[in-house]
Amino acid sequence: MEPVTALFDDAPPVSAPVSPEPADAALRALMARLPATIRLGTSTWNFPGWRGIVWSRGSGLDRLAAEGLPAYSASPLFRTVGLDRNFYRALSQADFARFAAQVPDDFRFLVKAPRDVTDPFRRNDRGVPTGPNPLFLNVHAAVDKFLGPARLGLGRKAGPLVFEFSPVPHPQLRQLDARLALLERICAFFEGLRAPAEGLLLAAEFRNYELLTPRMMKRLRAAGVRPVIGLHPAMPGIRRQTEALRCCDAPDAKEGEYWKLAGPLVIRWSLAAHQFYDTARRAWAPFNAIRATDPATRALVASLIARAARSGVESYLAVNNKAEGCAPLTVRGIAEITDHILEADRPVRR
Repeated sequence: MEPVTALFDDAPPVSAPVSPEPADAALRALMARLPATIRLGTSTWNFPGWRGIVWSRGSGLDRLAAEGLPAYSASPLFRTVGLDRNFYRALSQADFARFAAQVPDDFRFLVKAPRDVTDPFRRNDRGVPTGPNPLFLNVHAAVDKFLGPARLGLGRKAGPLVFEFSPVPHPQLRQLDARLALLERICAFFEGLRAPAEGLLLAAEFRNYELLTPRMMKRLRAAGVRPVIGLHPAMPGIRRQTEALRCCDAPDAKEGEYWKLAGPLVIRWSLAAHQFYDTARRAWAPFNAIRATDPATRALVASLIARAARSGVESYLAVNNKAEGCAPLTVRGIAEITDHILEADRPVRR
């Protein structure tokens, strides 16, 4: 005899198609008010816990990898998404093209460069360094493994191409000469990418606070590379990083003086303060609710996005589940604050 509980089980079959959760009227109105230059999204999309938030309650779970992206991009909330998987295994041109075919024309991908060219070390399966990486900051490898496939596969749907530089042990950067030598290598790398990357948006994200200096910001701007506001416990807080961005975009602006962004804004909120990835993953799975709201960071992120809109430049935000517990809900909260800030710019209806 079939168990009684099965008679009342209304969960969809795991093989059911994936469809978007219908956007409520408030969300549709909110996103209609925000400028088209604002692109909000999450670090990736393949999370079963988002059923009822991003996926419809009738969606299956075992087809998210194949069918989740079209459903995700159907939401008015999302106009970008991260392809963080490219950091661990470089995607091919065909892989990028397959993703691009699943989203609307106005959608953009925020793609992390493969660690083959951004990590100074080779690492084992546990992430422990096993020796120097001979391809670190290799211009030809970056073009062959990343820029070429992304450009050809994504076409105009390519958004920021983010070079996240894996951390160098702090003792190795205690000496000024060592810091300057690494800075020069990074800047020479981007100078070498200038011609191959023409027409693409390159961005740099660091995991060493020692590299977040006015000298680095100035050199990145000269190379046409945007600094990423990377929200991660390894880095200084968003206020310090915003000040570094000001040094890049408006070095002559006086303290307290309003300044405009000189190029696109890229923000990646990867991990909550005072957290570890593994700890947050275990504690916050299945990522279907906010577990540790951070209203101060939300407000500061929203203020930067509003500044970008007022500066007439695009902004890209990619939020990880480990930021607050549920990336889609964090994104919506930031959108609501941004809308409130920009309300002052809208004509008063009489």
